[in-house]
Amino acid sequence: MTARERLLKKFYRLTADEWNLIEAFQNKVCFICGKPNKSGNRLSTDHSHTTGLIRGLLCSSCNRILGKIEDPRFWRDETIVRLERLILYLKRPPAVEALGREVYTFPGKFNTKRHRDWLKKNPDTIRTVNR
Repeated sequence: MTARERLLKKFYRLTADEWNLIEAFQNKVCFICGKPNKSGNRLSTDHSHTTGLIRGLLCSSCNRILGKIEDPRFWRDETIVRLERLILYLKRPPAVEALGREVYTFPGKFNTKRHRDWLKKNPDTIRTVNR
């Protein structure tokens, strides 16, 4: 038995064949973003930290994001409800709904050199798109 096979068995209660079956089912890509790991390493085996359920394979980036979302210090309860609200927020921003138009500002972090330069070049620029 290889070291990988021992770790899969010990930590995830999976055989290498079972892990490979999950990987093949996902076409060897992260279930969330649809891409392989940027590093070229194997995908991460994701599991619920609440129940222990093995859910699938994720790239390092998506695994980290999901880990933060499920961290009880971040969202204590109702993770799925909050994610559904997050999706709605991104698809139909309440500011656009309230104003009836899209209002754009600097596309990046505020108070950076790039932002300050943008402000100098665009002192009164407001771009709107009526809906």
